[in-house]
This record gives sequence, C-alpha cells and structure tokens, in this order.
Amino acid sequence: MTRQSKKTSASLLANRDRLVDMAPSLQKVIRGTLLRYRLTCGNAGCRCRRGPRQRHGPYWYVAVSYAKGRQKRYLLPATKVAEVKRGIAAYKKLWDSLCQISEINLALIRKGG
Repeated sequence: MTRQSKKTSASLLANRDRLVDMAPSLQKVIRGTLLRYRLTCGNAGCRCRRGPRQRHGPYWYVAVSYAKGRQKRYLLPATKVAEVKRGIAAYKKLWDSLCQISEINLALIRKGG
C-alpha cells in the first residue's frame, strides 16, 4: 500500500491542486541536456594540441533526444547558457510534478473518488 492510498480523498485533491499551482510555466521549459566541449582543431602547431586545458572553447550545446535514438545538438551562445539551465531545471521540476500528480490521480481512482 503506497503512502498516497492512505490519505483521504480531500487531502489528495488538495495536494494535487497545490502541485498544479506550483508547477513551472510551460513557456520556458526545455527538454534537453546541456553539454560543454573543449575542442582540438586540425592545426598541428596550435596551442590546443598541448593538453586538455589548452583546447578551444568552451562551446556549449543543448542536446535533445528524439524517437529511434536520434539526437540533435544546438550550439548555444555563452549568453544563453544560464537561460537554458533554467529551462532544463523547469522541465525537471515539471516532470516531477507530473509524476506526483499521476500518482495522486491513480490513488483517487483506486479510492473511487
């Protein structure tokens, strides 16, 4: 028996409403992963060949996975990195809220409410 099933229907509904109210705005949500790369170029005499700390970059990308294992990466300007981090955090918070709301809805169905 889960924790949700022990609660009353009224408390489940109140908890669900609270989760809905606290959910982040959908306008800024980004589903993806932030990636940072430092790259070695093709110039044999370039400083980037001396070691990892000398490589070019950092270059920031946001990677998004699609169906059948396909992934698309978008190069980001450094000025957009903080915005993308906030968007990814909002997505994670939204996903957690949706999972909790789903559990509450299932508990309500099991209670017959």
